[in-house]
Parts: sequence; structure tokens; C-alpha cells
Amino acid sequence: MIAREALHITSEKDTFEMSSRFPVALVLSIALATPALAQSNVAEGLWSYQARYMIGPIPAGDRGQYCVGPDMSQSSFDQLFNDINSRCRITDSELTPGGYDFTLQCAGGPDGELEGRLQVGADTAVLNATGWTGTASENVPVMLTATAERVSSSC
Repeated sequence: MIAREALHITSEKDTFEMSSRFPVALVLSIALATPALAQSNVAEGLWSYQARYMIGPIPAGDRGQYCVGPDMSQSSFDQLFNDINSRCRITDSELTPGGYDFTLQCAGGPDGELEGRLQVGADTAVLNATGWTGTASENVPVMLTATAERVSSSC
């Protein structure tokens, strides 16, 4: 399933073991940006993030901090999303006055799709996305809400 793969969930129980790759890649590498440019111009520094997920009826979440370096600060939104998982790609995106709207599709196990919007401010960001994971005929709904805030200009 796309969400389980992206979240690196290793258990089917209510308690999940997740690596920080998904929140770091999705919340920080995407959500830490200036609003007006196709290039993300991620502000370097220390960011604090919090993410909440629903995979079907099962809630999960993560929080932490991440240091954003110069390589990440030069990437576009599409590049940052495409780095989440090697089997996932942005298939549609648009930078609007309301934020960065996107569709992320994954194929090759697990399959799925997320559609969402990233809204950013100077040192804050909010990401909301919904979609599915599984197969086109048998899938589980996925919901994601994430926030990030730059807490320091240096790490």
C-alpha cells in the first residue's frame, strides 16, 4: 500500500513503527518553502514538524526536528515530492496563489494516489492531502495533515 510504503509502516497493528523518512521528506522537504516560486527555495535551518495520518480507520503520527541543508534548498517542489519514494511521481502540479496543488501517484507496489495542497508562509507550512492505497479495485483511504515551523536559521 502506498501509505504503508511511504510511511515505512512495518506492522499491521494499531501501533506502527515508522521511520522518519516520510515526515522528513514530505513535511520538511516540501513544506518548508516560500509561496511565490516554482523553485521551493527551502529556507535553510532547523525545522520542527508534526504529521497526523489516517490509513483507513487507523490513526498514526510523527513529530520531530530536521536540519535543512543547502542541497534541499535548491530543489523544486516536484523534485522534493519525487524524492519521497522511488516508485512515486508527481503526475500533476500547479503553483497557485492558494499554494502548491499536486497529485502524487505510486505504482509497482504499493499502488496509490494522493491529491493535496501545500500552503506556506515565511517560516511555516501546512500540508493537507487525501487519497488511497492498495489497488484500484481494493483500496484503503488515506488522509494526511502536516505542519512545519522553522525554529532556527541554523542547525
